[in-house]
Amino acid sequence: MRQDEYISATNLSKKTSATLDAFDRGEMEKMIVLKNNSPKAVLLSMEAFQAMQEELEDLRMASLALVRQETFDPKKALSHEQIMERFSR
Repeated sequence: MRQDEYISATNLSKKTSATLDAFDRGEMEKMIVLKNNSPKAVLLSMEAFQAMQEELEDLRMASLALVRQETFDPKKALSHEQIMERFSR
């Protein structure tokens, strides 16, 4: 991590508005908040947060697909025609 990606909790409390403005302008994507020189929290831009959420959801879906592939039983599967017949009533 770069030095400019860290901010002390004290500085953040003094510069909250300026820090949020820097996120809004795209000058920062993430910031680690330190308290007593120890990382305590992470601030993310909305874009970075949304991208992280989307990637996490993609990974969950991929994991679910892999599990379903491993447990798939073709004998229990329904054909397209069977599905259409069942739900067109």
